[in-house]
Amino acid sequence: MTYSVYQHWDPLDTCLVGKTYPPEFYSWIKNKETRKRFESLAEETEEDYQNLIKLLSGKFGVNVMRPEFPSDLDSLFIDGKWVQPPTAPRDYFTMIGEQVWVPGVPNSSHAWSVFYRQNKQEQWPWYVRPVDFAREMPADIVDPLLEKFEVFKQFDQKHLDAKLGFYQHVFDHLQAQGNEIVNTDLDFVNGCFVSRMGEDLIFATQTYYDDKQALLETVDAKFPQYNNRVVQLEGHGDSCYCPVTPGLIISLYDVATYEDTYPDWEVVYLPDSEYAHVKEFSASMKHVKGRWFLPDFEKDLNLIHTVETYLDDWVGEVHETVFDVNILVVDPKNIIVSAHNDIVEKACARHGIDVHVVPFRHKYFWDCGIHCITNDLHRNGQKQKVIQK
Repeated sequence: MTYSVYQHWDPLDTCLVGKTYPPEFYSWIKNKETRKRFESLAEETEEDYQNLIKLLSGKFGVNVMRPEFPSDLDSLFIDGKWVQPPTAPRDYFTMIGEQVWVPGVPNSSHAWSVFYRQNKQEQWPWYVRPVDFAREMPADIVDPLLEKFEVFKQFDQKHLDAKLGFYQHVFDHLQAQGNEIVNTDLDFVNGCFVSRMGEDLIFATQTYYDDKQALLETVDAKFPQYNNRVVQLEGHGDSCYCPVTPGLIISLYDVATYEDTYPDWEVVYLPDSEYAHVKEFSASMKHVKGRWFLPDFEKDLNLIHTVETYLDDWVGEVHETVFDVNILVVDPKNIIVSAHNDIVEKACARHGIDVHVVPFRHKYFWDCGIHCITNDLHRNGQKQKVIQK
């Protein structure tokens, strides 16, 4: 049976659920207390994955697949850093119709963001793109840093190649089912940036500066059988909004208008993240600029050093994330989220949708919600005209 996904609210049949390294992976950490904290992180993260799997397979009859690790975990230590575990399979590929689209190059916007964060001097402004950095900073600063960035991009490619290895058995399975694997150099064609809406595909921009018309021409050439649209979201679309069911969108406030893309749909807005103002996260804002959080991490300076030295690209910018829009739709009447939210639950109740909560306790470390930690491989449904315009 060939797998397919046309609308992301069609009944979920087969789904990938993420995975993190087992506790024994962290044996390389010499400090006993720090090692214990990472072992607990691994155990608790897998417990939460198992609770999600239990709901998906037990209640909804979903077939669940998991990423797989190489036999030699030491092979994942590349150029002085550990490869990020497959906690968020949504980031790396997506099923569009019956085709599996797999970017073979790292996300360029993310690569610059990570590199610049690692190398930025305190007095430098923040530059979203290397071209802006090159245009506005002195040449004696620009030239050596951009040379270093070229080296970083090689490192980033090696890490991506290793990450895709976690899913090779999934790709083999999909090919055996009759699906075409499409390897692409379009770094944004993955489950974070693309919303599959039947006859329509909605692509999110990565930055404010993206040329929407050029992007549209690019995706029109790749997906001529769809009505393609590009929306200004400046990052992962699934961290900005979720079309839960035809007629209902859960969204952040600062997202562009939906009048053109989803005419006449109800849009329920959630407030921006208050992470920077919540007392629980004050240590995170002080010590790591709100990039990641573990309970009482600030009491273990060795833990901070370990993350910042060896695991820096495992973590994101969690102070910016609103996890309540990161929703996995199981079918037209059921969704899964990582925490209770009265606004979401009341909106869903109006549309006859049940909200199931599966806590993901360390989402503030992994910077992942329920949508991120899954990837739908097959949904029961045919392509429909969803957007009436």
